[in-house]
Amino acid sequence: MRREQVELGWVDIPKEYFNLTPRRKKVICNSIIDTLLIALERDLDPTINRISFLDEILESSIISNNDLEQYEVSAVLYDCRKQLSID
Repeated sequence: MRREQVELGWVDIPKEYFNLTPRRKKVICNSIIDTLLIALERDLDPTINRISFLDEILESSIISNNDLEQYEVSAVLYDCRKQLSID
C-alpha cells in the first residue's frame, strides 16, 4: 500500500552529524524542527495541531527514507522526532 505524500521541502543535514555531541545534535534537531514548523505555519489550516502534524510527517519521512535505504536521514529524523516528544 502506498501512502499519499506531500512534499514539505528539503532540510540540509550536516555530514558530520553522527560525530557531534548529544548537545550539538539537539541544536541541529531543534533547528530542523523550527524550519519545518515555519513551513507548516505558512501552509497548514489553522485548526490543525502543528506539533501532531509534524510528528506524523516525521514518522512518514522516516518510513520513506528507510524504504529508499537512506538510513542516515532516517536516523536524524528519528532524533528530531524524539526531540519533538516533550513529556
